[in-house]
Amino acid sequence: MDNRYNRHNRRKYNLKVPIVLVTKYRKQLLKDSIADDVKQKIFDIANAYGYEIIAIETDKDHIHFLLSYDTT
Repeated sequence: MDNRYNRHNRRKYNLKVPIVLVTKYRKQLLKDSIADDVKQKIFDIANAYGYEIIAIETDKDHIHFLLSYDTT
């Protein structure tokens, strides 16, 4: 993991946000290819908006990921 600060005109930042997505009633829906499809969709959305996913982990009922983004 990169701990350096990002620098732009008059700002210096290092923003990282942990996000946890949980299925309703903790049902174990994220099995096999479904988990892979959800991960791919998260990566696609992150790339579209210019976010960087540092780490991502899935279990049968939740997904954890660490997101880094620009201040703008």
